[in-house]
Amino acid sequence: MKRYYPKIIKLAILAMVLLILLPFRWAVGVASEPTEIVPGGIPSTLIRELPLTDTHKTNTRRAPGLTIEPYVRPEFAQEMQRLRPIILAAAHRHNDQQLSGMDHQEFAVMIALLLYNENFGSFEDVLHPVRPLTPFYQDLQSRANEMSGTNLSVWPANLRPSVALEMHRQQVPFPNEVGFVTMTLRIAGSTIDVDDFEAQHELYATVTQELTDPELAVEYLAANIGRGVYRAHLEEIPVTWRTLAAWHNQGIVHPRDIRQNATATDYVRRTSAYLDTARQLIYTEPVPAQSYNPDYEDAKPRIE
Repeated sequence: MKRYYPKIIKLAILAMVLLILLPFRWAVGVASEPTEIVPGGIPSTLIRELPLTDTHKTNTRRAPGLTIEPYVRPEFAQEMQRLRPIILAAAHRHNDQQLSGMDHQEFAVMIALLLYNENFGSFEDVLHPVRPLTPFYQDLQSRANEMSGTNLSVWPANLRPSVALEMHRQQVPFPNEVGFVTMTLRIAGSTIDVDDFEAQHELYATVTQELTDPELAVEYLAANIGRGVYRAHLEEIPVTWRTLAAWHNQGIVHPRDIRQNATATDYVRRTSAYLDTARQLIYTEPVPAQSYNPDYEDAKPRIE
């Protein structure tokens, strides 16, 4: 008889580790006071000039500062530079400029903004020594999905397999018991056909493999942002980076819903810390690597 004990033991260990870390990892940066999301927000065309703090508020309360000190792991910073053309291409595919009011670079900033914010959670913000363990934790969640078909969020985009499958089915969740509305979506580079799978756990495991691929993760994230734009259009909500951050985190877009959702409010505040980093990535052209010119090198004077 085939023994399943090693797999069961591995799953038990994974479950114990995840139960310990999940409460910390899902908590976003807690602000000193709730952010006021102004109905209508800031026009998305101003995303380049958006302040890092809520200084646009018109009331007399003190505008809160950054929730966190933004931190990007050096290796992740290099990965984002590598992904820059991938992000820009995905923005071209998924940005409906008529609905979003954004040009493609602004949409690309939105993709980069969420990737940077998802790089760490509040646990790592508070306890800096655990930062080297973050990739290990992220790998644990993806392995749990692949081994048992669970529906945990996986990185780098922090998306659940179930959300990815909504995209494959061209679905956008809608409130007020409507359920789902449909929109045209295509995940470029994906090889998944949902009709090829009979068991959901096998489908989740396969989707997880795509969500953990950095280039495909960018594509899925861009498609999900596109869904957020469409949802905002259906609810007649102006599109801002705050709207789309709340959509990515909690699946809501209405300013009233964001104000009433503490998790979404804190997530929006935390996201603001990475605005400058995301803008710099997209709007700064990378310096091309200097190529070797043998004629020039041979002509250089030699110092004896």
